[in-house]
Amino acid sequence: MGVFRVKSRDLWAVKWREDGRQRVLYYKTEQEARAAEAERLAAQDTDPRPTVGELVVAFYRHNPRHERTKRNVVYFLAGYEKDGKHIEGPGEFLRDRYAETLTRRDLEMMRDNMRARNPRVTNATINKYQAYLKGIFSWAVEQELLPFHPWRFKLLKHIKTPVHVSVDSLTRIYQELPDYMQWAVKTALCLVLRPGLVELFGLRWEAFDWRRGIVYIQQGKTGQIKTVYPPAAYMQEALARFREDMRSGIPYVCHRRGQKVLSYKEVWKSACNRAGVSMRLYDIRHISITEMLAQGADLASVAAQAGHSSIETTAKNYAHVTPKGQRHAASLIPELPPSGK
Repeated sequence: MGVFRVKSRDLWAVKWREDGRQRVLYYKTEQEARAAEAERLAAQDTDPRPTVGELVVAFYRHNPRHERTKRNVVYFLAGYEKDGKHIEGPGEFLRDRYAETLTRRDLEMMRDNMRARNPRVTNATINKYQAYLKGIFSWAVEQELLPFHPWRFKLLKHIKTPVHVSVDSLTRIYQELPDYMQWAVKTALCLVLRPGLVELFGLRWEAFDWRRGIVYIQQGKTGQIKTVYPPAAYMQEALARFREDMRSGIPYVCHRRGQKVLSYKEVWKSACNRAGVSMRLYDIRHISITEMLAQGADLASVAAQAGHSSIETTAKNYAHVTPKGQRHAASLIPELPPSGK
């Protein structure tokens, strides 16, 4: 059950699920809608068992460090409003269910809903949302909010498609980009960033320690701080840009005419089309990591530059076997004198 505003109709609505179907009533004011919601809640059976929605609310209230996943879970269980219409989330049918009554059939229905909405959805994406809920249920069991975990089912098998990108391809795209995006690409490459509005376009000059030649970066994925040692040539160019930006009072490392970059995907896509190359902006990070490994950097150092919590993550996702690497490995085998006849 919930109250939301319908802007296109200048009304307030109360939404709830009854007998397996979604119900909606509209009111002129928020006060009327809230009163109706309270009356309906009071009339409901006061079953002490928590619903999935209630556990989600409790989890994020007590675990603010997981705030980054909250928007995804809320969309999944509550949907969103578009053009005055409510778009139901793939897992919205779960929200008002008592968590301990969930079965494998509910999990399969959730997966089917995701596939119906997007036929190209991957098992990895489906697993992500299943993992969100599994984690919340595990927390609820620890907090004694649930008597047992209702979803101890395995995740779907996911075969990760190898990423085939090269420095040559990136160079071709780089040459088609405007100046501000070229600098952003260079920054993402040298600092091993996840390109986006947080790590790349949210990076500020205050993160640079010029004396020690270090950059401290708050990772968008984990919220943890990673310490990066950039190439010397990059730091020299960055220092020149820093001095120029300070004279203009510009706090962001990567900006467009002094303004924070809020949109970049179309610029990147256009450059890819002109270069005749298909590459995601995120692949820049992949190139950084694989090139460091290919040039002989040890796993521990590369993992630190990438901000991975363990070298196992680096080895699993990036330490691919290549013909070049195999030839180099073969060259390290010691030679013996020619065999006699």
